[in-house]
Amino acid sequence: MKTVKRRYKLWLISVMVFTGLLIIARTSAGSWPMLASWPALEALHAPVQWWQDSSLWFSERQKLQADYQAFRKKAQQQASLIQEANSLREENRQLRKILDISGITGYRWHAAKVRGRSPEAMSQRILLQVHGVSKDDVIVSSEGLVGVVDSTAEGHATVRTIFDASLAVPVTIPGSSLAALARGQGESLSIDFVPEEFALKPGQVLYTSGAGGLFPPGISVARIIEVKAVPGELFVKASAAPTAHWQRDNWLAVASHLHTDASQ
Repeated sequence: MKTVKRRYKLWLISVMVFTGLLIIARTSAGSWPMLASWPALEALHAPVQWWQDSSLWFSERQKLQADYQAFRKKAQQQASLIQEANSLREENRQLRKILDISGITGYRWHAAKVRGRSPEAMSQRILLQVHGVSKDDVIVSSEGLVGVVDSTAEGHATVRTIFDASLAVPVTIPGSSLAALARGQGESLSIDFVPEEFALKPGQVLYTSGAGGLFPPGISVARIIEVKAVPGELFVKASAAPTAHWQRDNWLAVASHLHTDASQ
């Protein structure tokens, strides 16, 4: 009897559950299939969503890289323009000073572009791009004497600078009786024939005297570094540095001698 009652209760509960489910299904007939298929749809949609997210990330990354490369290229171009502008400004400054030097009469002046320097620490040879110059024409910078033309070729000239031991420049101090020679010593200059009583001092600047007719007078040549008296000698031992710094100049000036025709 108890078994029958238990079965009856189970049957009644089953009927009630089934009835409840049937009512829910009728009230939302369209939702049931959707709920049943949702896990499968979600599983199918997941790879598509991942692919879309990945594509978006790669496209954004490529755009960022392209923007970075464009910015870097623009920055390099601007840096190059600034460097070129600074170089042109410095060249213009040098040319203006060279034009001031060219006021010295008796010479024809040329502006010459520096194309090369010898490999020594203190350049003893310079290659210039210039036309219409001759051997022994004088080379100056905006700061002072550089040397003389040693040889010429088509559109070019090789310069022997005052560091070369073969070159001696007559120098003086304006307004004084000093008549000395500046000679190249490879990386410095020696000032010869300075009397001990002249009292030459470090820091003094020597200028071309014009003696000998090769160098125009009044061009700065060297600044005294050290002066030593030599016992038993009439002349002191003096060393100097050039006032010109042609190792960094892009333009130099060439002074060609004007030869006067005696028949005119």
